[in-house]
Amino acid sequence: MISLGIFAKPPQPGSVKTRLIPDIGAVKAASVYRYCLEYTLEVTQQSGLDYRLYLSEVSDDALFQDEEHSVQRGHDLGTRMFNAFKDLLSTGTDGALIIGSDCLDITARHLQHAAEALADHELVLLPALDGGYALIGCTRINPGLFSHVRWSSKDVLKQTVANARNLDYRVSLLETVRDIDTLQDLEQYPELLALIASS
Repeated sequence: MISLGIFAKPPQPGSVKTRLIPDIGAVKAASVYRYCLEYTLEVTQQSGLDYRLYLSEVSDDALFQDEEHSVQRGHDLGTRMFNAFKDLLSTGTDGALIIGSDCLDITARHLQHAAEALADHELVLLPALDGGYALIGCTRINPGLFSHVRWSSKDVLKQTVANARNLDYRVSLLETVRDIDTLQDLEQYPELLALIASS
């Protein structure tokens, strides 16, 4: 069995999609993030994988009320993912996946393909156009996987793959997708343009 963790933030204006705020404002940026998070939950449910949310902070948002969730632990993204992987892999699963909540290109089939890739790879990644990745999965976790990675840079994928090779992980790279971080990203999705036009 493969388990899945979703990294998410409470969709509060001013604290999510901050790179969009100068262009569309904090309230619309939060609406975009909420839309993406709801989409991510829907796709995850369609995939049939067991999942839990890992929130950046405690939240009483109604979106999380009926979802199994924990609070992320760690001082940077690598540490938070390492701790989440330890949790997910400790439940006797054959592997674990972690995704973010700001990619409308991810489908249930992507999640299923990633889970299938872990049958004969120790690491699977869904690359993103910005040089990072929208999904990471593994069958074993080593803190060195996230060592010296410059988070939020264009080198995140390259540095993670280099770490994985050094740790003798067999790596599977899936197709490249787009995260939604900038106005240029947002403009690729008519549904998001309609959302901000109406809010």
